[in-house]
Amino acid sequence: MSAKTCPRCGQIVASTGRGRPPVWCSQACRRAAYEERRAAASGAIAVRIVTEEATPAAPKVSIDEHVAAVIASPTACARVLAEVAELRANGQLQEPRWARVKTAVDRLFAAAFPTHTRWH
Repeated sequence: MSAKTCPRCGQIVASTGRGRPPVWCSQACRRAAYEERRAAASGAIAVRIVTEEATPAAPKVSIDEHVAAVIASPTACARVLAEVAELRANGQLQEPRWARVKTAVDRLFAAAFPTHTRWH
């Protein structure tokens, strides 16, 4: 997401990412812009037209494409495994939303360290 700038003063406009994106950086700029538009409508001042250039959206990348990119890179694989280990160490894998990850970790552990059967 690119940072938007206030059409009145040029400062960066903060956005929460939810709801309608803000246009103005502050209430003061919003009010001043309103007053300028109102004055221009009555002919008191000229209006400066400001256009906002649209930034092209980043292309959507599927989960499969992300997985393929990680699998193709030993460094990326190591980083993902380290992050999952950190989740495990912090106890976050116990949360219900991580159940599928915990199952995958169990499968990985079983494949990496198969149990040895004893001779009878």
